[in-house]
Amino acid sequence: MSHDAFVFSDDESNISPQQAHVRWKILSVEDDPVYQASLLHGLSGLQFRGQDVEVLTASSAVQAAEILAEHDDIAVMLLDVVMEQDDAGLRLVSSVREVLGNSSIRIVLLTGQPGVAPETDVMRQYDIDEYWNKADLNREKLHSVVGSHLRTWHYMMELSRAQRGLQLILDASRNLHSQQELGALTQAVLTNISLIIGAGVGGIVCMGQFRERSLEAAQVIASSGHYSNMPDIAVSDLEPAGRLETLRTASSSQSHQFRNDHSVLYFETHAIDGAEYLVLIDGLFDLTEAHINLLRVFSENIRSGFANVALLNRVSRLAYFDDFLGIRNRNGLLRELGTLNEKERREGVLLLARIKNFQDAMVTFGESYCESLLQAAAAALQQQLPGCSCFATCSTDSFAMIFNHSTQPDEARLLQVCEQVLMLSGVQHHIQLIFCKLELNLLEDSSPQEILHLAEITLSVGSGYNLNLIGYTPGYREKITSSHLLLLELQQALQNNELFIMLQPKVELLSQKPVGFEALVRWQKRDGNFIPPDVFIPLAETSGLIGSLDLHVLRSTFSAVQQLKAAGFDLPVSFNATVSDLKNRDYIQEIFNAIEGGQVNPQLLEIEVTESQAMADYRHFDKILRQFMDAGMGVSIDDFGTGYSSLSHITRLAATTLKIDRSFINGIENSEEDRHAVEMVAKIGQRFGYHIVAEGVETEAQNQWLQEVGCRIGQGYFFARPMTIDDAIAWLKSRP
Repeated sequence: MSHDAFVFSDDESNISPQQAHVRWKILSVEDDPVYQASLLHGLSGLQFRGQDVEVLTASSAVQAAEILAEHDDIAVMLLDVVMEQDDAGLRLVSSVREVLGNSSIRIVLLTGQPGVAPETDVMRQYDIDEYWNKADLNREKLHSVVGSHLRTWHYMMELSRAQRGLQLILDASRNLHSQQELGALTQAVLTNISLIIGAGVGGIVCMGQFRERSLEAAQVIASSGHYSNMPDIAVSDLEPAGRLETLRTASSSQSHQFRNDHSVLYFETHAIDGAEYLVLIDGLFDLTEAHINLLRVFSENIRSGFANVALLNRVSRLAYFDDFLGIRNRNGLLRELGTLNEKERREGVLLLARIKNFQDAMVTFGESYCESLLQAAAAALQQQLPGCSCFATCSTDSFAMIFNHSTQPDEARLLQVCEQVLMLSGVQHHIQLIFCKLELNLLEDSSPQEILHLAEITLSVGSGYNLNLIGYTPGYREKITSSHLLLLELQQALQNNELFIMLQPKVELLSQKPVGFEALVRWQKRDGNFIPPDVFIPLAETSGLIGSLDLHVLRSTFSAVQQLKAAGFDLPVSFNATVSDLKNRDYIQEIFNAIEGGQVNPQLLEIEVTESQAMADYRHFDKILRQFMDAGMGVSIDDFGTGYSSLSHITRLAATTLKIDRSFINGIENSEEDRHAVEMVAKIGQRFGYHIVAEGVETEAQNQWLQEVGCRIGQGYFFARPMTIDDAIAWLKSRP
């Protein structure tokens, strides 16, 4: 089939001036140069809507990611499933959808191996649009597939642009969306019909859902001529005879009806808002064929008018309301905050409510359950906290309410409402809420976006401290500003390698002989001040810098192992890793590259993950941790006892070491429960062959008791504080 003759549809070839500048882009990601050349040949000369299709190429997922970051207008990506790694294609899809946030690009997976076709749930999980075997894609089929996805992408882009444009129009003309504007439109319809037909014409416009309700229940929204003097017109009382019957015929046939002395025009906006309109035109003389033709032509303008008003109202609702919950959405909340006058702002109170552990419920119970949960929670809050002028949803798991000082609920009432028992499908479900209260007079000069942002940050602070109710104070704004400045400094410090590690020894309790170290990251600013890890590590986690930080720690650990070995000490050094690290193939590959390249002895490396992280995605992380163990590395489960390992997992945990959390060690001198917990972990280690390390040992009494229960290794200030690598070497040399 000649590409010159390849046409998608006749109407698509007629390009408007606004469309002429569009460039259609395709990205082909293929590491096989022969097949890449074949694809380029197959796509050569391809046109869409009268424009040439530009084909970009990449030979790896990394190169493709760079191209996608530069070009946000790529419509279709033809993606080889298997490239530099087996899952490189799927990881690229995940990056496109989640990192770049590109939900519109059409992704077509290609493979030369029929056996690697992704399962349906994988296609759905990664938001993949289509899958093809390379052998099945001849030139004609390739053009068809690309054309179909170009068309879909184009429609999605047009819809997105239209929605943005309509929202701007809505903001500029809010009155257009009111009932009065619909009345003005229908009154104009009757006025113009009178002009077309001539003097002496009367009419009415009825609105309703005639297929679902009786015609007699129709709402009369406009009248003119001799009908305008009839108070409270009822459709069932229309005279002279025959008018009501014509209305029924138009409604049932969903078409215009023309009679000698009257006519009924039928319009519907079913797809937009489900409404139907009947326009009765009652003349004092017989309508000619010319009149009827004029009415037919004018009816197209009427149809567009009804559709435009319905669309404007619909888009207004989509822009500012959550259709599922039937309440304002985030945009609607911001608009309400922006329209408050000076007095309302001075007396206003913004109240946020967040459902605790909602994301966990989403994973555990699924989307359908959570949708029902949100509906029930919204209904309960509106009933239990009356008096708000605005009730809205501001995020997936949060609601917002605007009160004034006289209607706001007091603290006691909010604490009562924190515990909710909701009925879902006849079953009781218990949820907990956390509230944040913000007095709007504290932020008189702030924009609605800033007000909501500060309220949400305050709510997050409350969640972090496990509070049920927290109030905004002016200090939060300064704290946010300080955190932002500190984040900029942290970014610069990472770029300049200003962060370093210190080593804290692990010792044998009986002999106090060093058996290893833990690498702890530290940050000393250029002015000499130290930033505590519990300040900059959470900042790195929330800002997305944790990956870079952990990679820096990893490389510093390799260097520390080498320096210790050069000084004559073959002692393992452990380093901490996060969930994101274990999901990062580059991070994992960095470790194996160092081992395989002889840079570091795997027996001198130990990776530490917290118990909650190890259990978060047990099947996935278990496989990775076992790969480390198979390579000769140690795997340590940090903070053991604070997570949620089941007995079945403990018996086959992918680990060589269990570290008892310092919270238990701190309490063993005074708490029977803490002593039982430590004894239990020690017995688990003896029974299943794990090394047991006690964290936070600070007293001789703790040291002695730990030995008695069978714990061999300890770490804490009782033995040594964290020290630089040079100091650690000097400390080792000074010991007998």
